[in-house]
Amino acid sequence: MKRVIVILVVMLLVAGGAGGLIMLGIVPNPFTPKGAALSASEQAAAAADANKHKFQAPIVAYSIVKIPDLIVPVISGGRVQRRVFITCRIQGTSKEHEKDIKDGIQRFRGEVIDDFVPFLQAYFEQHDALDLLLIKEKLLGHAKHVFGDSVVQDVLLINIFEQNGGGLPPQ
Repeated sequence: MKRVIVILVVMLLVAGGAGGLIMLGIVPNPFTPKGAALSASEQAAAAADANKHKFQAPIVAYSIVKIPDLIVPVISGGRVQRRVFITCRIQGTSKEHEKDIKDGIQRFRGEVIDDFVPFLQAYFEQHDALDLLLIKEKLLGHAKHVFGDSVVQDVLLINIFEQNGGGLPPQ
């Protein structure tokens, strides 16, 4: 048994040493094809050719403006039964409209809250979960109404979640 262990340890040391020498480039790698060695100019030409075939993302000039989180209470029976938290971004059609969007954020938030409080109150009476596409369509409609079709391209939903739990009854 001792002989087997000694033989295995010696084999591991030899294999590890050989692998280290190959990795350091001291010993040539026996597993590479013979014609694989390219000159520096051939390597540069091959790299340039490979870059031509890569996907190049288009350069876009739109702006993305972060909207502070929207917290919409869902009131039922005179109590806050749930809270819906919405995190979104408004994607403008160009960089020039970024200031217009930032200046109108409070008006956008007010319009969304005014619409979503009664909407979600009625919505949760018939549904258990939120329809994200419907929420996105409503947010996009409000954004286009507040800022205009030429300013807003899209509304990007980052996070939507709901928190169950009531609050204190109104006094």
